[in-house]
Amino acid sequence: MMLTIALILFFTNPLDAASVNIYKSYKNYKVLEVLGDESSLRNFVTMMTSRYAVPFYQLTKGKVEILVAPEWTPTLDKIMEFENLNVNVLIEDYSKIINEEKLSLNRKLGFSWTAYHDVNDIYKYLEDVNKAHSDWTEVIVGGESYEGRKIQGIRINTLTGDENKPVIFIESGIHAREWITPATTTYFINQLVTSNNPNITALRDQFDWRIFPSVNPDGYQFSYYSDRMWRKTRSLSPNGCIGADPNRNWDYNWLKHGASNNPCDYQTYGGSKPFSEVETKTLSAYIASIENLQAYVAFHSDAQMLLLPYSDSTTHVDNYDDLVTVGKTSLNYGRAVNGKVYRGPATAAEILYKASGGSMDWVRDALGTPLVFTYELRGTYFHWPAYRIPEQGEEVTQMLLGLVTEAKNLGYF
Repeated sequence: MMLTIALILFFTNPLDAASVNIYKSYKNYKVLEVLGDESSLRNFVTMMTSRYAVPFYQLTKGKVEILVAPEWTPTLDKIMEFENLNVNVLIEDYSKIINEEKLSLNRKLGFSWTAYHDVNDIYKYLEDVNKAHSDWTEVIVGGESYEGRKIQGIRINTLTGDENKPVIFIESGIHAREWITPATTTYFINQLVTSNNPNITALRDQFDWRIFPSVNPDGYQFSYYSDRMWRKTRSLSPNGCIGADPNRNWDYNWLKHGASNNPCDYQTYGGSKPFSEVETKTLSAYIASIENLQAYVAFHSDAQMLLLPYSDSTTHVDNYDDLVTVGKTSLNYGRAVNGKVYRGPATAAEILYKASGGSMDWVRDALGTPLVFTYELRGTYFHWPAYRIPEQGEEVTQMLLGLVTEAKNLGYF
């Protein structure tokens, strides 16, 4: 049987090229839930990803959720029979989700939070905010990309006579396909600069904010215009495969857990070395240059949970209990908006999966930043309806208000 599977893997479609010239449709791609014991599930993932450019898979306890092409069915059937796995179909045709999103890519009316915008629109929005509030905002550059784009963000710092304000850094969009994260981050920026709510204006005025909606601009732009499920950067490896996972490329336990050393891995290739990607190399240098960095917040989607360092360990950092207290208050503030319950706070190793080489963990380990959090927002396989962006934008705003409120109660600010 194993020989049969090996022959099928050899003669079926080769690993797809990472670059495409037209928008990939994902017609008749299915999202499957594969159930079985852990060893069999790992064998299944290894066999599939060694042959195919699997756009998405997530292995958790007792199951794998995976997006598969229709032509892979013979291989799937053989592997599942041999490994004694069961399968449920969660989504029959992923292209319907993409087509729904295309209908909402209406940018004619200017920047809004009822549509998803490309990197150029996002950067123009930041520039417009700066023009409207030039006395206390500044367009900043945190690094550069492989294709020559700036990693552009905005600094919000009112009452500038206070040079010792604590800095809060927000990173968003490190994984290209997680569109809701740049959208909610720009929503939060808009709240900071326009709200008359005294709680929000106080939130704005207490801190020196450094906010970056898209720290993987090449990948996001490629996801927007070519391949909706693209996750990585756009760097070229010597073997011709494209991209590395920028949240597995930081110099913290690099490649130890949850990362691949295969440049053709569609999801979690950790790069040729720590900081091999110009995005992570330049952004980390910028972060390290910030004085009085007290909080680092990263936004991802769509596991609906709040994660703490370290992502590859169940051993807790020295102020873990404080981080849990702050995190619980933050989630309570968010739940008051829409009634949605997030898992955590906890490490990814405890409630998701082990992952090394991430930005949050490097910031905590290398810089000693006391408050570090990763929010996994809501969604369904990286889709969130554009007209509902404000729903999560309000949650994020309140979560950050709750974070700051409780951290201040504990004496961090």
